[in-house]
Amino acid sequence: MASKPKKRRLSKDLPPDLSELMNKLIKHAASFIREFDSSEQKMREIVREFRKIADEVRKMQETTDKVRTTGTVAGGVGIGLAIFAAPFTGGASLVAAGALAAAGAGVVVGANVTKTMKENGSAEKVEKLGKDFMKIVEPLKKDLEEIKKTCEKLEQRSAELQAENTLTDMEEFQRILTQVSELARRSEEVLSFTAILMGDMRGLLMLLVKVFRVTSTPEDDKKLRKSIIQSADRCQEVVVKFDQMKKELKDFSVNKDRSSSL
Repeated sequence: MASKPKKRRLSKDLPPDLSELMNKLIKHAASFIREFDSSEQKMREIVREFRKIADEVRKMQETTDKVRTTGTVAGGVGIGLAIFAAPFTGGASLVAAGALAAAGAGVVVGANVTKTMKENGSAEKVEKLGKDFMKIVEPLKKDLEEIKKTCEKLEQRSAELQAENTLTDMEEFQRILTQVSELARRSEEVLSFTAILMGDMRGLLMLLVKVFRVTSTPEDDKKLRKSIIQSADRCQEVVVKFDQMKKELKDFSVNKDRSSSL
């Protein structure tokens, strides 16, 4: 009776080009994990600060919509600015904030929000938060790009070798290749979302320049409020996606090491 063919060891029997690609994938996976671990706390702090400002802007937008519905412009502006200004004015009273708004009664609500943001420093804070977040994301994005490209090369080369019946007896590698395919898909998905975030953030920074350093229109003010809220949401979602990606890369690295030792 013929003996069962002995399974080849992944650590020794991979063709040199596949072994090189696998090592490159593990290298960039480790880099992403290390970079995210060192940056995660700062990213979450930025998200918290961003969301605080976005929540106040959202409340201001709700007040603006209410003003438009009821027509009570002066009172609505006063209440809205009181809500928005309080966290940035050292606990200034609602009366004081209302007085500030009343002085501008008849002016477009959005313009008053812009003025308040400029005076209380929240505009500069949004700008700094946006730049800091993009600076942190950039190296992580580069690792993801390398991971995606390497996964795709691994899939292509593996398909060529399988067509030549070179890898058909390597069961462990076949299982790992399934993970490689999933990593390729996930990295592309996270990269796509990261690109959207970067685009939104650049748009927000351009709006800040236009609204606070050039001449703004009520439409610009409206876009700014929307952009702040949207960017805060995107930042939070990116942190969640990066965390999920880190876990998948860790699982892949562990499984690869385990297979190599068999």
